[in-house]
Amino acid sequence: MAKKVQIFNNFLDQEVFLEIKKFIMSPRCQWRYVSYIAHKDGRDNDNDGYFVHSFKDCHPQTFEDRYPESPHFPLIAKILDKIKYQNILRIRSSLYPRRDVQKPDPFHVDYNFPHRVCIFYVNTNNGYTMFENGEKIPSVENQLATFDGSEKHCSVVQTDMSARYIVNINIL
Repeated sequence: MAKKVQIFNNFLDQEVFLEIKKFIMSPRCQWRYVSYIAHKDGRDNDNDGYFVHSFKDCHPQTFEDRYPESPHFPLIAKILDKIKYQNILRIRSSLYPRRDVQKPDPFHVDYNFPHRVCIFYVNTNNGYTMFENGEKIPSVENQLATFDGSEKHCSVVQTDMSARYIVNINIL
């Protein structure tokens, strides 16, 4: 596996997990469309976008909120209660629509400075997170994967379910 990847199965108590899953997979969760997967500069010109719901987005130096915190942040804070961190950089949920063919999205790092990535998988599907060395983390509901943010990684979207849901947490 990539450097120091940790996987936690059945990460949340079932009741808390189902509460988060119900919200993220419901019409109450408001999504915005992002037309690129990893790079704003046009390298992602295959038009395979996705949807995000931002829970928290902080300035990487001051850690002040750059945008209003989601009113649903307390729900996601239940994940944070089980993670050690000093500062939150960003927490957002992603909704990847089904594709006809599985192919890796562009490899990327979320920030170009030392940080930690935590990916919480909301639903089980045949999509996965992949590292440059080819190793994969399957999308298994109620699973949390954490790894060094300097590890280049990418999404590989599912073909078996209508949507793949994850929560991406970037912390220091």
